Amino acid sequence: MALEYFFAGLLLPMALLGQMPADNTAINSSAPTVPSNTGSSIPQAQAQAALDFNNAKRHDVGVAPLQWSTKLAAVAQNWADHLAKDEGCNLSHTQNNSYGENLFGGQGAPYTALSAMQGWYGEIAKYLYGVLTVSNWYTTGHYTQMIWHNTTEVGMGQATCSGGGTVIAAEYNPPGNVVGEKPY
Repeated sequence: MALEYFFAGLLLPMALLGQMPADNTAINSSAPTVPSNTGSSIPQAQAQAALDFNNAKRHDVGVAPLQWSTKLAAVAQNWADHLAKDEGCNLSHTQNNSYGENLFGGQGAPYTALSAMQGWYGEIAKYLYGVLTVSNWYTTGHYTQMIWHNTTEVGMGQATCSGGGTVIAAEYNPPGNVVGEKPY
């Protein structure tokens, strides 16, 4: 049996993580594209699938698409490598980070950047639109970071843990989840 988890503690079944609506799979020629050198260990096709998924969800709420940043991807890769090598795949956020950060971890299945995006998006089930508060960001903060209206770019990194698990980090610029504001 595969074990799935991510930082906020929401457990999603593998069947949900593997699904993506057909309308989110096509790459629009005017849509932002990921360069061949992604800035991280995530292959271009996987990074593109994650970016397209994130942008489809941003489109759903009426905010502009994100651009892929190789700079942010390198930052995310460094943090994913640190978590995998030095922290035993325990998820903890970067201290004094100037970016918004989403973290994902799992083992027992081959996880990708898209798996992480789908997991974070799963928080929508608990999201009630409104002003972000200290009490409501914990259960929906990954989702709200994905769709935060002022955020313009994202980059992701992925590392494999010694026990076979996977850690995926995403960095968003400018960061979202500003207490007292609505995400869109």
